[in-house]
Amino acid sequence: MRRLLAVLCGACFLLPASALKHHILTKSWDEAQADCFEYLRIESSRLAPYLAHRYEDTQTAKELIFCIALNLRVYEATQNVLRAELLRQFFNPDVDDTLYVNRTNECLRRVECPRKEDSYYGKHPYVGAIESVYMMFRCFYHYYGNLNQNAPELPPTVLELQQIQQECAKITGIPEGLLRCGSHLKGHPAYRKFSHCVLLRSGKLALELYDNAIKSL
Repeated sequence: MRRLLAVLCGACFLLPASALKHHILTKSWDEAQADCFEYLRIESSRLAPYLAHRYEDTQTAKELIFCIALNLRVYEATQNVLRAELLRQFFNPDVDDTLYVNRTNECLRRVECPRKEDSYYGKHPYVGAIESVYMMFRCFYHYYGNLNQNAPELPPTVLELQQIQQECAKITGIPEGLLRCGSHLKGHPAYRKFSHCVLLRSGKLALELYDNAIKSL
């Protein structure tokens, strides 16, 4: 299942335990949802269904799920990527259910990757992403298992990763201009210190993402 979800909706960049003292960010579904109640200013009289984890097919529910997905890094708006493998961590499958993987995969195959939208000038930005995130959520909600109380470590966003790289460049004495020149950066005498700094502050898989990105330059 891991392979299919990764191919379908993009890689999930998780922080290993060794990175926690350098980059601490953990959040449960309910914590992210509570944040979004405030962000979206949903009236207290309308919270009962959501607190009971009941999400009807309404625009408010879709916007709430989208907010939660952003809050938990399940949707990366900068890269327009859905991270199904990260969403999976917030659900527990029934131990007696042997078909949840097949059902979830079949549902996910019908989820369309969100189209790239103009988030600067569009009247209603992220309309497609809201629908795609909601459909992916429904696949797990209906076919994978029940929402849990786990609070996993969340991956850095692209902007956070860029900031970490810039900070590590300053710390290790690497010119920031080299961050855009992958081959030259790897040849710098302080690259090993720089990569170790990024590893500690953002996690091993985030560093692998960065290395793969600079290889393509």
